Amino acid sequence: MVIKTNKFSVMGAAVAAMLFAGQAQAANTVTTSASVEIAAPIAITQDAALAFGNLGPSGTSGTATVAPGASSVSVTGGVTELGGTVTSAAYTVTGASGADYSVSIPSDISLTSGGNSMTLTLSENSSGTLTGGTDSFSVGGSLAIGANQAAGSYSGTFGVTVNYQ
Repeated sequence: MVIKTNKFSVMGAAVAAMLFAGQAQAANTVTTSASVEIAAPIAITQDAALAFGNLGPSGTSGTATVAPGASSVSVTGGVTELGGTVTSAAYTVTGASGADYSVSIPSDISLTSGGNSMTLTLSENSSGTLTGGTDSFSVGGSLAIGANQAAGSYSGTFGVTVNYQ
């Protein structure tokens, strides 16, 4: 069997292949933009320190608690409230308007006076949204006061960290 081919068909196919090959190699470019807005750094300032006022111990252990946002102390056990300045710790957070943030604090710290100490368990009403670029929160705590706790001026420090969410 003899197959006849048309010279024009073979040549036409070769020319078409060259044309399509040229089109496949032609480049197209589009210009794309990129952008970013860098938010204001998040910052925190302390407005008030955590203070339990003056407390009187007894032969029975107890606790003194200042709730977040409170300016009063509640006592249990053998602890007596004796007045003085009571306040939860207060903070202002600033940063990007509308951004959510979280707060980190240690769970507890030691308050010391000389060689004596007490454990303060911290609590907070934190995290929120920076409405208009600002927000506030407070930290309170519960202080474990031992039976016959030694008299003195007890103090300690703790870190408070804020982060964008």
